[in-house]
Amino acid sequence: MVAVQEPALTDIAGHWAFDSINKLLATGCIGGYPDGTFRPDHHITRAEFITALVKAFGLEQKEGKSFTDTAGHWAEEYIATAAACGIVNGYDGGNFGPDELITREQMAVIIVKAAKIAPAAENPSFDDSDSISGWAAEAVNTAAGSGIMKGYPDNTIRPQGNATRAEAVTVIIDALNISPSNS
Repeated sequence: MVAVQEPALTDIAGHWAFDSINKLLATGCIGGYPDGTFRPDHHITRAEFITALVKAFGLEQKEGKSFTDTAGHWAEEYIATAAACGIVNGYDGGNFGPDELITREQMAVIIVKAAKIAPAAENPSFDDSDSISGWAAEAVNTAAGSGIMKGYPDNTIRPQGNATRAEAVTVIIDALNISPSNS
């Protein structure tokens, strides 16, 4: 039998995250769109990020906290698994916000918990470090200090900015490479 090769995505050639995108695509943890694109510079939702992360880390599906706004959502099981594993908590009031765009600081908190990375000994200095929320500061510093998250060429980390699909994929791949739970 001849193996059927998926057509190459039309919008990732030459992209800075090309290798990471292809690595995560190969695992089936994330996919492209029906039109043959990946849309690496588009933002990613909280549900999309959690789904890719749960799949990439091979987390066994578990029943976890049920959030008010995830009942019947396409990613409900992945979000519940992440909650049962202590990776996500949601917001005050019992919501998760699955269709909201994930911020870079939210992504840092989630990836540090998922990869079980010890807090960084030194805190990287970014020009916008003072805009990191208090609840996310340790995780952002840990993610940046361990090389999982990178700052931008202008020496900012943009913690309140929304993560792109390329950034999310790269963070997951980099975390898998250093995670003690995957060694």
